[in-house]
Amino acid sequence: MTTVGQQAGLFERLRERVLPEREGIRFVDRPYASVQLLLLAAAGLLGFGVLMAVSTTIADSHSSGGATSMWTQMIREAEFVGVGLPVLWVALRLPPRAYRMLAYPSVVLAIVALVAVLVPGIGVGVFGARRWIDVGPLQLQPSEFAKVAILLWGGDLLARKQQLGTLRRARHLFLPLLPGFALVAALVMFEPDLGTTMCFMLILLGLLWMVGMPFRYFLVVVLAVAGSVTAFAVAAPYRVQRLTTFLHPFKDAKNSGFHTVEGLYALASGGVFGVGLGQGTSKYGWVPNASSDYVFAIIGEELGLIGCLAVLGLFGLLAYTGMRIARRNADPFVRLVAGGATVWLCGQAVINLGYVTGLLPVTGIPLPFISAGGTSLLASFFVLGMLVSFARHETPAVAAARKAERFGRRTRLERVLRIPVPKVYVAPKRRGARSGAIGGRPAAGAARRPAPARPSSAAASAARDTAATARRAAAPRPLRATGTDGTPRRTR
Repeated sequence: MTTVGQQAGLFERLRERVLPEREGIRFVDRPYASVQLLLLAAAGLLGFGVLMAVSTTIADSHSSGGATSMWTQMIREAEFVGVGLPVLWVALRLPPRAYRMLAYPSVVLAIVALVAVLVPGIGVGVFGARRWIDVGPLQLQPSEFAKVAILLWGGDLLARKQQLGTLRRARHLFLPLLPGFALVAALVMFEPDLGTTMCFMLILLGLLWMVGMPFRYFLVVVLAVAGSVTAFAVAAPYRVQRLTTFLHPFKDAKNSGFHTVEGLYALASGGVFGVGLGQGTSKYGWVPNASSDYVFAIIGEELGLIGCLAVLGLFGLLAYTGMRIARRNADPFVRLVAGGATVWLCGQAVINLGYVTGLLPVTGIPLPFISAGGTSLLASFFVLGMLVSFARHETPAVAAARKAERFGRRTRLERVLRIPVPKVYVAPKRRGARSGAIGGRPAAGAARRPAPARPSSAAASAARDTAATARRAAAPRPLRATGTDGTPRRTR
C-alpha cells in the first residue's frame, strides 16, 4: 500500500515525464518551446484534417452515385500532402533574410498569376468563378499563394521604413502599402472571390497592428476595410441574398438558408461526445461541402462538443505561439510577418467557424489545416515552415544553438531534418535621420534645423568673466580658526 508521500513522488515523476524541467526552468521558458508548441498545434489540426478527410470522402463518393471513387478523393489529398511536406521542409530551412529576398519577386509573380487566371483558356472556371490554373495533374489556386506573397512584401516594406524611422508620417505608412493591397484585392474580386479578399484585409490589418500604427489611423483603416467589404457584398444579387439569409436563416430553410440551417442541425445532433467517427449522416447530401467549407459541422456531429473544443484549443495554441514568436524575435521583419501570418490564419479560422455556427454570413473560406483543399493546404504548409524557421531564430534559441554547436551537439530536429544552425540577427546601420530621411537623404519638404549663431569674441569674453564672478560669489567662504587665546586667525 502506497503512502501519501510515495503518491506525491509518483505524480512528480509523471509530471517530469510530461513537462520536463531543466535546472528549474519552466517548459515555456525553454529556448525551443516555440518550435515544439507550434509543431504540436499544427500536428493536432492536421490530425483532425486527416480524420475528416477519411470520413467525408465516403460521403462524397456516395453523393456522386459512384462516379467518383473514395480512393480517388483520398489519392488526390495524398498528392497535395506529398507536395506539401517538401514545401514545409524547404520553408523551415530558409533563414529570415531569404524570405526578405523573396518578398518582391514573389509579389510580382503573384500579380502575374492573378492576371493569368482571368485570361480565357488559361484560367479554369468552376461554378461561375475563374480561380484555378491547371499545373500537370494538380489544379492550383494562385490567390492562396498571393496571400503569402503580399504578406512577405508588406512585412519587408514596413520593416525597412521602421528601420529608417519614416513611419511617423501617414504618407510613408500608407504608401505604397495600401495601393499594393488594393491592386491584389481587386484582381481577386474579378474572379470573383470575396472570402479570399477578406483574408487579404486580415493580413493588412495584422501588419498595421504589429507595426504599432496609431489608434486613430487604425480605426480609419478598419472602417475603410469594412466599408469596402460591404460595398463588394451588396454589388452582386447573390451576395445580397446571403446577407438576408444570415439575418433570417430559418425563413427559407429549404433554399437560401439550407447551408446555415443544416450546419446548425449537424452541430446540435452531435451532443457532448458525438455520434462517432464516420457515423454522421449530415454529410450524405445534407451539409454542403462537408469536406471543405462545413467540415467543422461534421466535427461537431461526429466528435461532439469535445472535438469542437479541441479544435478551438489548438487554434488558440497556434495564436499564442505565433504572437510569442513575434514578441521574442529581434528582427523587425520577422516580428511583422509572424504577427501578420498569425492574424491571417486565426482570423480565417474565426470567419469559417463564424459562418458555420450562423454568427457570420457564408463566405466560403476554408478552415486552415483541416478543410480539404489542395492549394490552401500547400500555402498552410509553407506558412507553418516559415513560422518554425522564425521560431528557431528567436534570441534564446539562437544562443542555445550556438552554445550547443561549440560542444559539437545539435538538436534532434536539426539532426533529423538536416537544418542549418540559425545565425545571430545583426541590425543594419541606420542611414537616415529620425526626421523622416529615406536612404540617408532628407525627406522632401523636411525643414532643416538652423545652425546656432556663433557669438563674437567680445561677447564671449564678457560671458566668461560674468560666469567666473558668479562662481566666486557662489563658493562657500572659508572658516575662520581661533588661536589659543581666542583671537581669530584668517585661513589661507
